[in-house]
This record gives sequence, C-alpha cells and structure tokens, in this order.
Amino acid sequence: MTKVALIFGRSSKFMGVLIRIMDISPWSHVAIYDGGEWVYESVGARYRGRLGRRKGFVKTHIDDFKKRYSAWRLKEIDCHNENWLEDCERMVRDKVEYDYPATLGGIWFLRLLRIKLGSKHAHNCSEAVNAICKRFIDGYSPTPADFWRLTR
Repeated sequence: MTKVALIFGRSSKFMGVLIRIMDISPWSHVAIYDGGEWVYESVGARYRGRLGRRKGFVKTHIDDFKKRYSAWRLKEIDCHNENWLEDCERMVRDKVEYDYPATLGGIWFLRLLRIKLGSKHAHNCSEAVNAICKRFIDGYSPTPADFWRLTR
C-alpha cells in the first residue's frame, strides 16, 4: 500500500454549493495531487488552463487548480494501487469522460430510494479518485465527503 495526496476544493459556484449541501461537507471537489506540479481530476465544466480548454478526466497544473477554488486542502490517504500515477496518465490519454448522471445520483433522496445513476466508463471527481486508489467497493459511488472522512 502506498500514500497518495488528495487535494480538496471548495467552490462557490451553484453546482459546488449544491454538492456541499448534499454531502454535508465543506468540500465540493476531490482530486489526486502528484506532489509536484500536477493534479489529476475529473471536471464536468470546460475551463481554460495551461493545457487548453478541457473537461473529463484531465491533468491540471496545481496553480490553475488553486485559482478555481475559494479554499483547498491537501490530505494523504492509503492507496491500494501501486501504479496510481500510471493509471492517472492512462485515464488522461483515454479521455475518460465526466459522469454527469452519477453527480446527480449523489442527491440524497435518490440514494435513499437506492436509485443508481451513472456509467462504468465515465467518472465524476470522487469516482475517478476511487478508480485510481481503489478504496471503496465496485458499484459504490463515493463523494468528496467520503474521502475527507478517510483522511482524518
């Protein structure tokens, strides 16, 4: 098992606020930080960064990440994947898409009704982290709040 740095972000945009309310969490986003210049993350809205206008699973410069969020924090978790960095690069190359239905499926009343939305071939931010770090069982759609609890 290896340690991986996660970076959490707090957005004041509509979707970020909605995610924080749904999760009862101070964080609306989670991504993997390589410890140097790069963050690997799944983003639903196109944004302009150093690598151009992109969405889906992307490689973002750390300074561009910090500019998008009103607050951010770094925390480490145990990762069950020794090849996590190679898997991040592969997901960027494969242009893994953003999973909009899974983000909608995070709404608490859909969870209470056990309605699962989403795709096995696309990931929202926390699903992408789980695909790399393998901390939750297959089929479970974690949230940024789930990963925050693992870092305490």
